[in-house]
Amino acid sequence: LYLQSILSTMVQVNGAIAAAGIILTWTASPCCAFAPSARHQIIGSPPSSSSSSSSSLASSITTADDYNIGTSVPSLRTDDNESMDQGISNLMNNRDNEPPKLGQVAKMLPKETWDVDTPTSLFYFAVDMLAVITSMGFLDAVVTSDAYHSWPVYQQALAVMPLQVLTGFAMWCAWCIGHDAGHGVVSKDAKYGKAINRVVGEITHSMVCLTPFVPWALSHRKHHLGHNHIEKDYSHQWCIREEAEGYHPAVKASYYVRMLYLPFLYFMYLAVGIPDGNHVFFTGRMWEGHSLKEK
Repeated sequence: LYLQSILSTMVQVNGAIAAAGIILTWTASPCCAFAPSARHQIIGSPPSSSSSSSSSLASSITTADDYNIGTSVPSLRTDDNESMDQGISNLMNNRDNEPPKLGQVAKMLPKETWDVDTPTSLFYFAVDMLAVITSMGFLDAVVTSDAYHSWPVYQQALAVMPLQVLTGFAMWCAWCIGHDAGHGVVSKDAKYGKAINRVVGEITHSMVCLTPFVPWALSHRKHHLGHNHIEKDYSHQWCIREEAEGYHPAVKASYYVRMLYLPFLYFMYLAVGIPDGNHVFFTGRMWEGHSLKEK
């Protein structure tokens, strides 16, 4: 009976791995969420008011640093390979070693890059959520079985390890979908896009990954606005080794235990608000300048 229970549970585990593996294989195929469409807008042009399931992504990456106010804005349309090749050639021949502006990089990309197809995005969201539910369900079935509780600890660990890895991978896929929702690019539909991004983000981040979606989206946008800046960056704490002694004790402590980011420091980051601000109670620097209504 003992051997029979082991074989029965291992069959369940193998079945879980196979089923979830098939589901996750779909997500490994070339992603078409940014598939070509008939519409394409020039960066810097006013957004269209018409409702469509695919629209320009350009507005989500254009920043004030791309252009100097008062100067003419160069056309960023990439109608043919020649303009793309010219942009790449200019970048390679840059003798000043200056990093390219975002608009320059955009010129080198094919116009299909900026297209978002809402049904395709939602398809991948559904696939990832199915993978999360399936892998979590099988994992729960194993750890709550009588056979599992009759095994020694090392056999329990070996039985659930594959499912733990698979479930973690599925949750990471869900996190990536929520990340895109935070950038507003799961859907750019003029009428329903905002609601779709909110629902997808709340499910994948708030429910699956236990990270409040709206506060995270706020701090993440601030992170991109000051990316790699030693003071203005969010989400990634920067430390100067020579100045470490003058840091706040909490900051120094987080540096020394930085390899224990999960689950300890991530909880500190979300609930205590070190260093960006609280993602649960809406206090700290990330909420400065925001009204009570926004909070």
